[in-house]
Amino acid sequence: MAGAGESRPEQRLFASLPGAWTLDRELPGVGRMTGQARFRQVDPTLLHYWEGGRLTFDNGQTHEVSKRYHYRLENEQIWVCFAEDGPPRVMHVLRFADATTASDVHLCGQDTYTGHYEFAGTDRFTVRMRVIGPRKDYSIHSEYRRAR
Repeated sequence: MAGAGESRPEQRLFASLPGAWTLDRELPGVGRMTGQARFRQVDPTLLHYWEGGRLTFDNGQTHEVSKRYHYRLENEQIWVCFAEDGPPRVMHVLRFADATTASDVHLCGQDTYTGHYEFAGTDRFTVRMRVIGPRKDYSIHSEYRRAR
């Protein structure tokens, strides 16, 4: 447990997220998404997350895409929830293995989403998502860099 005056890894990382980021997401066998992401501080324990950009499929077709989530700092964990009306639906509860790595598993119907989050300082982080289900078996790699 952190001593007096020390902040825990999830507190430090949560505090470093607000602002603009560039996003590069590789979807093997599908294509690549490039765009922007933004974390907006709502209160000391809540961030609104938005991402948008262009998905370029392996066949050359393109499509504009966007997603929204809420990140909440609660009980020494970061909760990543879908941004939608109604009761919060949790995507991942980031449990920190050490000062820079967190992971969680989310079951959605018959599909399992295993997320690994790696934070490299305050200017870069990656998310690796493995999705397995009756009709799904793929990985997604997302890299975020602080926008300049």
